[in-house]
Amino acid sequence: MKPRAKVLIVEDNSDVRRLYAIGLNQRGFEVKVAADGAQAVERISTERPDVILLDWLMPLMDGSQVLAKIAEDNLCDVPIIVISGQPAPEGPDMDPRICAWLTKPITIDQIVAEISKPLGARAETIRPSTV
Repeated sequence: MKPRAKVLIVEDNSDVRRLYAIGLNQRGFEVKVAADGAQAVERISTERPDVILLDWLMPLMDGSQVLAKIAEDNLCDVPIIVISGQPAPEGPDMDPRICAWLTKPITIDQIVAEISKPLGARAETIRPSTV
């Protein structure tokens, strides 16, 4: 049996976090959650997710601060998908570690489609299981 792809959901809204987690679990992903940026940094170092879904606007530590912290600590070469109510920055303002920027509201199917892209070459060893 192949391992399931591990997704870390970083979202401060508990209802949204729960909906994403339920939807991704139902589609066969192993889901970990973090309620804020500080918790996310801790989880990234201990959980080593395959993909990170990162809310951009959060209290305490926002998405840009999370990216700065994980770079500072050399914690992450994991693909990052930003989910935000804000539009994506254009040009050089976009962090190159961000492989996709999804603007809310979005569906679980849209999230799954974006998660599948960065898994690409790893899809043979890490993939969502069939439900």
